[in-house]
Order: sequence, then C-alpha cells, then structure tokens
Amino acid sequence: MKTLRHIQNFVARRLESLREGLLCGSRIFLLTSSFFLLTSCERMELYDLGRHLSLSLDLKLEIDVVIDPSKQTDEPIPTKIDPPTYHKVIFYSTEDGSQKYSTFVGTNGGEISTPPGTYRMLTYSFGTEYIQIRGEENINTLEAFTSDITEAKRGALRGFTRAGDPEPEEQPIIWAPDHLLVSQETVTIPEFSEDDIVITLHAKCATIVETYTFEVPYVHGAQWIESVEAFVTNQARTSFFGRGEVSREPATICFPVGVNRAKGYLYSEFNTFGKLPGESRSLLHILIKNTGGEELHITTDITDQFEKEDHHIIIPEEIIVPEPHQEGGGIAPTVDPWEDEQHDVPIG
Repeated sequence: MKTLRHIQNFVARRLESLREGLLCGSRIFLLTSSFFLLTSCERMELYDLGRHLSLSLDLKLEIDVVIDPSKQTDEPIPTKIDPPTYHKVIFYSTEDGSQKYSTFVGTNGGEISTPPGTYRMLTYSFGTEYIQIRGEENINTLEAFTSDITEAKRGALRGFTRAGDPEPEEQPIIWAPDHLLVSQETVTIPEFSEDDIVITLHAKCATIVETYTFEVPYVHGAQWIESVEAFVTNQARTSFFGRGEVSREPATICFPVGVNRAKGYLYSEFNTFGKLPGESRSLLHILIKNTGGEELHITTDITDQFEKEDHHIIIPEEIIVPEPHQEGGGIAPTVDPWEDEQHDVPIG
C-alpha cells in the first residue's frame, strides 16, 4: 500500500508539472503572438483593384525603314517594320530600378491598371522572330539578344579570313536582330479620385536596332548566282535597352543578301544592335554560291562606312561570278522511266 501511494503521488506531481508547463507555454505563446502583432501593426496601404483611376496607354509607332526604292531585287525588301500584335508594359521603381508591375497592351496601346506612384514606364514590342529578352527583374539588367546561328552556317565562314584579319570563329556568330520597338517614360499615377476621369499616358515607340543598307553595284555573271549570304564582324552582341547601352561583347551577325540578276548588282539591308564600341575593325564577308555549287568569298573592311549618316555601305569592287560547269550543280541525278513488271505471288 505504501508503494502504491508513492506511485500515485508521483503521477500526481507529474500531471501537475505538465499542467503548469502547458499553462506557461500558453502564456509564452500569447506573449509572443502579442509582440508580433504589436510590432507588425504598421499601416500598409492597400491597392483596391475596384477603386482605381481609369488609365489608357496610347502608343505611337515609328515603323519606317529607309530603303532606296530604286534598288529593287528579285526578292522585295520590306520598307516598313511590321506592327506588333502586343506590347509588354513594365513599371519600374525610380529608386532602384526594380520591377513593380507589368501588363500587356495591343498594337497601339489599351487600358492598363497600376497603383498610384511615380515609375519608369518601359514598353517593348512582344513576339519578335529573332530577339529574345532576359533580365526583366530590373531595368538596368533588361537585355535583348539573339541566338547563335547553326553549326552548318558557322562552317561557311571557314576560309573567309585573310592574313592579319581577326578570326570570325573567335566571336559568336548570331542571327541579325529584327526590330524591337521600345518606349521609356517617367510617369506619375495620381491617387484615386471620386471624379470619373480617364488619364491617358502617351509614349512613342522606336526601334533600338540600327538598320544599314549595302550594295555591290558591279556584279558580272549575276545570272549564275544561286544564293548570297553575308557576315559582319565586331558588332555588339546584345543591347541593355533599359539603360540605353549596348554590350561590349563582340559578335558576328549573319544575314541574307538580295540579288538583281537582270541588272547585275547585290543590295540588302542588315540589322545590328550597333557596332562594337571602341576601335575594333568591322569586316564584311560575302559568300556567293553559283548554280553549279561553286563558292566565291569576298572580304572587305567597312569600319569607316559605319560613320556615314545615311547608313548606306557601298562595295565598289567588281565581283565576277564564274559560270558553272554544269548549271544546276555538279551532280545531275536521273531516274529511268517506269517499266511494267509482272510476278506470280504464291498463296497457300
């Protein structure tokens, strides 16, 4: 009986201890919760989507490209930038450049919604064929770039260089960028008003890509040309268009060239984020393939011509395209006429 009484007393003390522990824990939890509630009751302004100013964004597009109308090629060269279907609109902090809000609008703008405040509003055309975008989280890291060309096209550059020329293989070879229409404005969105008003924000979208035209006016044997491609070295690899700068990483761009076979000249346009900053030299490599599969390589220095205000590059050297040994290629496969044949098919 004494032993049983000791056990009962022990259990009672343990239960009392647990009860006190639970009460203490509850007090600590309540005190801790009260502390966080008191310290976190800082007033934060809420943004009611149902109570905001009616905002409209009006975009004006600059889409003309300067192309000499007298220089027609067998494949017409477009003289205007295709208007985009959508634009992305991003509102950045004016203090640290971080992204706050983003939305999409149509070709010429549309309705948008954002909390009151002062922002750096940036728009760019969405859905380009070659250009990709990264670094949207901050306006200072916002960057446009294009992909590298395929290995097959890269191999076409082998043998282009002359003694003393920089090797194009040392640079990434990228697709020429298409036009990216961009606008950037500092805007202030006022507080909500009971008045039924619509605030219209205006912005003008212009391309961040530079367009150059070039021609080779003296081409003999143009009728034998199957295709022409060109490469320009020492161009800016990317564009940090949020802060209005191009990268200092060099790249070679690749683009097709138009031919006027009847009049005997080459004419084309090419797009670039800009010539590489500094004193680097830019070489133009032209690869001509005739109908017999033979290749003709022409290399010329066009560095000084990048300074021309009209952005028009002329290659005055005469180019002679050799007549192919056999038009249509060195190998001419043939197919024998079909002949009727009859065979017995065993069944069983």
